[in-house]
Amino acid sequence: MNGVLPRDAGGLGARVHARPGVIGVAFLVGLAAAVRLVAAAAVGFPIPEDTAYYVDVARNLIAGRALVADAIWSYQTPPLVFPRPAFEVWLPLPTLMAAVPLAVGGASFAAAQLVPVVAGVIVVLLADHLAGQVAAEVGLPAERARTLRVGTALTTALYLPLVLHSALPDSTMLFAALALGACLLMARLLAEPRGYALSDRRLLGLGLLLGLAALTRNEAIW
Repeated sequence: MNGVLPRDAGGLGARVHARPGVIGVAFLVGLAAAVRLVAAAAVGFPIPEDTAYYVDVARNLIAGRALVADAIWSYQTPPLVFPRPAFEVWLPLPTLMAAVPLAVGGASFAAAQLVPVVAGVIVVLLADHLAGQVAAEVGLPAERARTLRVGTALTTALYLPLVLHSALPDSTMLFAALALGACLLMARLLAEPRGYALSDRRLLGLGLLLGLAALTRNEAIW
């Protein structure tokens, strides 16, 4: 992609890049949420180990014990005692996000699963938007552009690895939503620079997304 979107208000680029209708958005949200809630209901215990780590620290936080872990994750970070300060390897945002529904709905694992479910639904909507942006950049005809958007959205909504990770309160889906949102905003900034003024709220939004992504996974540096 060349990073430049068509700007003709009544042309192909505008039609392709336009947001889907209310019914289309409602269908995508409903489908993605339903599939993820069913998957979450089938996972009753925090697996694998990193998910258990995030949830354990979140439970400790809402219990008033601060950000501490009850297990040693890495033997390369002494002192080898526990409870110990958390996040010698993993980053804190997944735990902080999980602590919100845990504080409201009790310390159940099901409450912590709400965060990845919501993040998974957001990823589906962002993927649909990305498909529309790609279609506009390469100048696809309207019907092919619509097929690309529908196919991308349905694939993202039903693709098993994305569904499974949407049932686990770890960093995967949260990072996917933040990173994809940042990439889409970068493309918008390239298409409409506006002089890159510091007053441009899009720049502030990009900084916020990148900062949150950096608190989720180390890969944010890329």
